[in-house]
Amino acid sequence: MKLLIGLLLLGLIACAENPKGFTFKLRGDFINVDTATVSVLSPEGKVLVSAGMEDGKFLLQGTLPEPGYYVIKIGEQRKVKIMLDAPDMYWPSDFNMVDVRYLKNSPATKTMLDIYGVVREMYEIPTRVLYNAYYAKVGSRDLSPEQEAELDKLVEQKFIERGETILAYVKDHSNDLYMPVFIEDQLSEYDYAWGKRGYELLSPEMQASQPGRLLKEKLDNLSHTVVGAMFPAFAVQDAKGNMVDLKFGDGKVYVIDFWASWCGPCRAMMQRLKELYKMYAGQSVDFISISLDYTEKAWLPAHEEEQIPWGSYWLKENFKSTIAERLGIEAIPFIVVVDQKGRIAGKNLRDQKLIDKVSELLK
Repeated sequence: MKLLIGLLLLGLIACAENPKGFTFKLRGDFINVDTATVSVLSPEGKVLVSAGMEDGKFLLQGTLPEPGYYVIKIGEQRKVKIMLDAPDMYWPSDFNMVDVRYLKNSPATKTMLDIYGVVREMYEIPTRVLYNAYYAKVGSRDLSPEQEAELDKLVEQKFIERGETILAYVKDHSNDLYMPVFIEDQLSEYDYAWGKRGYELLSPEMQASQPGRLLKEKLDNLSHTVVGAMFPAFAVQDAKGNMVDLKFGDGKVYVIDFWASWCGPCRAMMQRLKELYKMYAGQSVDFISISLDYTEKAWLPAHEEEQIPWGSYWLKENFKSTIAERLGIEAIPFIVVVDQKGRIAGKNLRDQKLIDKVSELLK
């Protein structure tokens, strides 16, 4: 009996010494802010840990389900994606430009800085050299349409090489907790097939980790909207407050523009789309603009200002909508081309790639 009691006590002590979950401490020291409530949110938005900020300083500590990707919320508006993966981290930053690169003692920060350095050396610098060399070769920066197309192909090849460089890095760091996060971040630039290759390069432990599971969930969503898949019907709201079911596959090519009133590049893209609208006038091409504004009040004035000559709607659930998640929309403008049979012909297209795809479908 004494032996049994002793074993039970040892078990209780072990449980006390090894609490379930990941115990962490995050000390923050921000400038350009005084007081605020600072919280750790789960990826789903649930508040897990909170603390007050005084004179820009705060201390978040407690137990999280596991190391991984979380969101830091500062005050009512500011949210920052962050990796919490060490027991004692220190984060000096500027509230006006919150930057996770300054997070200290985090293995993920070291990996993040390393891989971005690799991308810079292997892609960004060579691409700038490529541009300058091409301009020097043709003797001008004012390119003809043919020259622009040629340069675009050269740059696109560099971008493909960038993707392969990243995958090679993932393979060499397959057991690094930051790798699933980086792959997920890059899915706005690359496609489902590329992301799936990256996921399969991860170690079983990383696939089973919290960032690995989030990446798998993202890929599962994207698998429904790969090029060639049927574009799903979904409901949007028109300017009069009526709900409209958008359906495709009626013999027309559709150019679907996801945008928002606060997005400067979206407003610039809208002007280029108006030029394409005139270019394809009289042909079997229809344009649709879908606002991802967070409120109807924000969307309607911009809708009026733009004087959009085609169907213009608001998606109330914005970035959290099923269609936005399935398409992998994390940055806008985001343009999808749907073919005559209602199949996705291209995603995240713009400029010459958009023109080429629409023209190809009309042949």
